[in-house]
Amino acid sequence: MVIRSVKYGETSLIFDMYTQQYGLASFIVNGARRPKSKLPSSLFQLMNWLELVVYMKDPQALNRVKESQLIFHYNEIPFDLRKRSVALFMTEIVQKTIKENESNPDLFAFLFDSYRFLDQSKHSISNFHILFLLDLSLYLGFRPIGTWSRERPYFHLVSGNFVEMIHPLYTLEQSVSNTISDLLQTNRESIHTLTISKEIRQDVLLSTISFFRYHLERLPEIKTHKILAEVFGS
Repeated sequence: MVIRSVKYGETSLIFDMYTQQYGLASFIVNGARRPKSKLPSSLFQLMNWLELVVYMKDPQALNRVKESQLIFHYNEIPFDLRKRSVALFMTEIVQKTIKENESNPDLFAFLFDSYRFLDQSKHSISNFHILFLLDLSLYLGFRPIGTWSRERPYFHLVSGNFVEMIHPLYTLEQSVSNTISDLLQTNRESIHTLTISKEIRQDVLLSTISFFRYHLERLPEIKTHKILAEVFGS
């Protein structure tokens, strides 16, 4: 999946991609921005899922693309404002959290299935981006554990579980903690059945991003969640 693409020189293109075989890798396409190019720049747009033939010398270096083709065609994400906004948020998260230049087939499959589900879903996707964050945290090594209860009603951002006592810096209020617990017990197929108010959804999203910050060093600022707030209240 293409996660970043920038112009290079007069006609070329450099893009970063999360790949099944090499993890995060960078590529250059010579002449991609020329008219009638065999590998046009439109092929390497953000979020495109591609199969590449490359001259791979070093996964951590810049490698040249020989051939490329789409392996999945979106039907709704490019045309549905809400779905595109969620997909852009997901892509920013991938850009800023995944840094490994090594194969991780389970993570690759999770990402592919998540984007495909978002594109094909016929139900509300207003909570999907938060579930994506929580599910991604599993592959990054710090998924929250436990469930909300009256005995343990506060989610702790550092320990990643539910605790008895309030800590003013690290615990979330009960309503937000309870909603995170509900999300952790929900899969993508049933995420549309959760009823979450706009206010709580916004609090949960910001709290989940804070949770990521505690567990990922030097996580850059996440910006696209502001678009989600404009689109449907988070």
